[in-house]
Amino acid sequence: MNQPLTVSNSLYETDYFLWLEKQAIAIKNRDLDGLDWENLLEEIEYLGREQINAVNSLLKQIIIHRLKLDYTSNIYSRHHWKCEINAFIDALEDKLTNAILNKIDLKKPYTRARRAVLEQYNINLPQDCPYSLDELITYMEVND
Repeated sequence: MNQPLTVSNSLYETDYFLWLEKQAIAIKNRDLDGLDWENLLEEIEYLGREQINAVNSLLKQIIIHRLKLDYTSNIYSRHHWKCEINAFIDALEDKLTNAILNKIDLKKPYTRARRAVLEQYNINLPQDCPYSLDELITYMEVND
């Protein structure tokens, strides 16, 4: 029985991890004919976007906690927020490369962080990010 033309039976779609393994072997052997160029390109582009998204997500979390520290009067959660910031910085350090550093734009994570804080607190926050990247990746002193 013939499959409809819209259904593909490629290894990429049926066994992704085996496809990855075969692509790695083809690359190691420099087997250009063994590479699934179309899907390989899609995966590489996706990987790049995911790395940037992961960094932006961590920056958003750091900014949320920094905004809470700097713009709310909640003194009971300060220690927790500082510990959270430091944990997010640890995770961020594992993902940052020079290539990713050059692509960071704080506008998107700040906009999302600002929105999240405003959902919790009725406070005034700056429209633009009040922090530099260096400030956001600097560990907080938790025992003050």
